Amino acid sequence: MTMPRNLEMSCPAGSQVPRAASSPGDYAWSVNFNNGNVNWNNQNNTAFVRAVRGPRASEYRGAARMVRLRELYDALRNARRKKVPSENQMAFESNWIDGLLRIQERLNRGTWSPSPTTCFVAKRPKAREIHAPAFADRVVHHWLVPILDALFEPRFIFDSYANRPGKGTHAAVRRLRDFARQVSSGQGGGWYLQLDIKNFFVSIHRPTLWRILKHRMVAAGAPLVVQRTTHALLRQSAQHQGVIHRSTAAERAQVPQHKRLENASAYCGVPIGNLSSQFFANVLLDKLDQFVKHELCAKRYLRYVDDFVLVHRDRAQLEAWQHQIEDFLRRELRLELKADIKLRPLSSGIDFFGYVVYPTHTRVRRRVVRHAFAAARATAAPRTREQREHRRSVLASYLGHFAHANAHQLSNSLKRVA
Repeated sequence: MTMPRNLEMSCPAGSQVPRAASSPGDYAWSVNFNNGNVNWNNQNNTAFVRAVRGPRASEYRGAARMVRLRELYDALRNARRKKVPSENQMAFESNWIDGLLRIQERLNRGTWSPSPTTCFVAKRPKAREIHAPAFADRVVHHWLVPILDALFEPRFIFDSYANRPGKGTHAAVRRLRDFARQVSSGQGGGWYLQLDIKNFFVSIHRPTLWRILKHRMVAAGAPLVVQRTTHALLRQSAQHQGVIHRSTAAERAQVPQHKRLENASAYCGVPIGNLSSQFFANVLLDKLDQFVKHELCAKRYLRYVDDFVLVHRDRAQLEAWQHQIEDFLRRELRLELKADIKLRPLSSGIDFFGYVVYPTHTRVRRRVVRHAFAAARATAAPRTREQREHRRSVLASYLGHFAHANAHQLSNSLKRVA
C-alpha cells in the first residue's frame, strides 16, 4: 500500500490516550538491571526528571510527554528510505496505520519490547552475523535514535567519525593524512599507534552502557517514554528476544564461535545491523574519546567505531598511552584491546579503511585493487539491462573509492579493463 505524503493525524473513535503523570513520583523511575523490572511505586526515586525543553522540534517537554502519531509516521518514512522492501516491511505497510497505532500505544503504555531479529551471515570482508530487526522495530529505532542523538551529539569529540552527519570513512582518512603530515612536516619521522577493541559489539556490557545513557537522559530531562524505550532495547539479549536464522549451517560455521551473539557473556552484546546499536557504540566509546583527549591530552587522535589511531612524534609517548588506554577500557568499560597492536613509523603507511595513508600521499589498499579488477572482469560484456546497471554501479563504487587517493592511473586502468 502506498502511503500518502501528508497524513491527517487524529485518534480513532473510542481510542484511549494514555494518562499523563499526576504526581511528582510519577516523574521518576529506577531500574533493577538484573531482572529488568521498572520501579513505579515511588520508592527510591532519586532520578527526578525536570520538565525542560526537549531536543526535538516536536517539543518533547517533561516526563509525561507522549509519542505522537505524526512522529512515528516520519520515522516510518525514514525507515523505508533507500531500502529494498523486505517481506516483513511489505507486510507492515499493507496496514501501516494500524501498525503505527499499535506501536504508539505500546510505547506510551511502557509495554514495548523488541521483536525477534532475523540473523544472516555477511561474508565480506569477514564472515560475521548481521541481525536485521523487524520493520516495526526499525520504525521505533528511527523515532528514538534522533532524540537520543540530539542529547549526545553536542558532547561528542570532533574526531569521532562513525555514523555522524558530515563524517564517515573518507573524512576520517583525510583527517588521518593531515595528522601524519603535521607530525612528519619538516623533520620527517613520526609514529602511529593503531588499536582495535576485541570482539567489540559482542563484548559491550549493556548495564554499563545503560548507566551512561540514563545519566545523560535524566540530566537532560528526557521523557520517560524515551528512557523506557532505551532501556527496553538493552534489558535483554537478542537471544532472549528471539532470533530467526536465515543462513545455512555451513554459512553459520564460517563465523567464529566467539563472534556469535549467542555466545556472549552474561549481560553483554548488542546486535550488529541495528541503527540503535551503531549509535550506542558511539555513546559507549565517547567515554574513551573524552579520556584520550582530556586526560591523556592526545592532540592527534581519531576513532571510527572501535578502530582508533593516535599519531605522535615520540614512540615512547605512544607506548605509555597504549598501557593507559588498556587500563581504562578494562576498568571503566569492561572491554579489551585486540592483540594485533600496531606501533609503527609513519613512513610504513597506515592501513585504514581500504587505504594506506602516508605523510605525503594516500594509496588504495592492494586487496581493494584486486577486488576491483576482479569485479570488473566478472561483470564484463553485460547482456541485459539489469546486468548493465549492476556493472555500472560496481564500477562507480570502486572509482569513487579510488578518487579519495592518489590513484589517477589506477582509475584509468580500471576503466580500460571495464
